[in-house]
Amino acid sequence: MGRDKAGVDFMGTPLWLHQLRTLRNTQADEILISGRKEALYGDCGLAIIEDEINNAGPLAGIASLLAAAKHPLVLMLAVDMPYITDAYLGSLRKQCSGTCGVVPEVAGFYEGGAAIFPKSAGAIVSQILKGDDHSIQLFVRECAARDLVRITSVAAAEIALFKSLNFPSDLPDAP
Repeated sequence: MGRDKAGVDFMGTPLWLHQLRTLRNTQADEILISGRKEALYGDCGLAIIEDEINNAGPLAGIASLLAAAKHPLVLMLAVDMPYITDAYLGSLRKQCSGTCGVVPEVAGFYEGGAAIFPKSAGAIVSQILKGDDHSIQLFVRECAARDLVRITSVAAAEIALFKSLNFPSDLPDAP
């Protein structure tokens, strides 16, 4: 996008606020924001969790959120995935057990930006961040191998929910 995606206008609302509304609609007990405290959402009244490791991509944010969360299962929702609905997130919650999360899979790609991870996966993400491959794909594979997440295939009718906004042309009102 060439700027912080959180402030990008999505159908009249900044992306971060759109995603916050989606999360609030899930009736989550705790909502944390992964980002910088001086960002535009910094005074929203929620806990802002900064990455403990800089320049390590989204996995660093996941690591910090897992460490900060109070609950045993932590729902992640990326700011650039505004088509995910609270109903879909609710369906993911129903697939979890007390210690096992769930990660959607679309055509062999794990969608860690809209997934539920157990807090106990923090040790795995910390270990991965010590290496060179900081991919969410590796993290999910390691979690699945340890039975910390189950993989759920995304139905064809739900694939559009996972569209990410990465370029201005991805916005719904783009020319």
